[in-house]
Amino acid sequence: MDKKTSINNNTGSPDEDNGDLLVRTLLNGIAQYANQKNFAKAERLREELIKASPKAVRAIVKSGEIIEQKKAESMDPRLIKPWADLFNKFNTSEAAAFYYALKTFIAKPNQPVFQQGSCDNRLYFIQTGSLKLKYFDYELKKNVVITTLKKGDVTGIEAFFTFTNHTTNLVAVEESVISYLDKDAYQKILTGHHTIEAKLCAYCDSKKINYFQNAPAPPARRAHERYKANLTGHVQRIDQNGNLLKDISDIRIVDLSSGGLCYIMNHIQIGDAANLHNSKVQITSAYQKYSLSYELKKTGKVVSLKFFPHGECSVHIQFEDLLDESTVMEIAKHTDVTAYLDLLV
Repeated sequence: MDKKTSINNNTGSPDEDNGDLLVRTLLNGIAQYANQKNFAKAERLREELIKASPKAVRAIVKSGEIIEQKKAESMDPRLIKPWADLFNKFNTSEAAAFYYALKTFIAKPNQPVFQQGSCDNRLYFIQTGSLKLKYFDYELKKNVVITTLKKGDVTGIEAFFTFTNHTTNLVAVEESVISYLDKDAYQKILTGHHTIEAKLCAYCDSKKINYFQNAPAPPARRAHERYKANLTGHVQRIDQNGNLLKDISDIRIVDLSSGGLCYIMNHIQIGDAANLHNSKVQITSAYQKYSLSYELKKTGKVVSLKFFPHGECSVHIQFEDLLDESTVMEIAKHTDVTAYLDLLV
């Protein structure tokens, strides 16, 4: 016993030796994959290191520094240059995370990148080529070109940030190389770099304004006139089998047209909003005209959601069948009505 104790005191326990060996092996593997620019495998090994030896803080920190350093060294300045003003907003770690979240594809001449009414949850960065950004004008009954996008431009902003369908069409004029940020990849990098969101939003807001400042007139993409409303009510979800769910939320309807309406919800989570997008709705609304009360039922689809400060979110609904214009006018004239909306998932 004395001899065994003496040996353990000098060399450490077998468990400790095995733990140190595992940390060194994983750290060496992380460095090797990072040098090979295989960052996906390097990140997976780092996750294994964190899981296997959570107390090896120095090794965990060092592994992160190794990956970030190699990522920064491997970024191609030619790909960053068109968006230098965006990357200047990021620190080194944020820039690397954003850079490697981007994916790239080639759009052939006359190939649509996205179409009006579609939803793809991507933010597009034009590397080379040229593309026409246009929309279908319901009054003129034709496509209207807003602008031509070229190297350094960003598009898909509205659909990416506001859970809405595209309100424009983007078609390649010539072969174009396009990078894009997928919504899932974006949410993933935000978990470790949450300040990217404010920087990217500010950058995209400036780009969005620039796209439309030279247009001859505001894009008239709505087929029906909107009227302001001030209606209170509630929204109730219905499952895919057509069954009403018990949860009911208070809402406030703020505008109405023959084609749809917009209402405001408070304290809705981003994940819930994403699930709500593109769902069907059944609208049951009661409004009062003088001393009489009228009921209105409509079905439609959630086409857009947009978040505002203080927890408010606007929800835009498109009716499946048009609402009679005279009914719209009656509701608009009598805004002290109560609306009840039953929402269909």
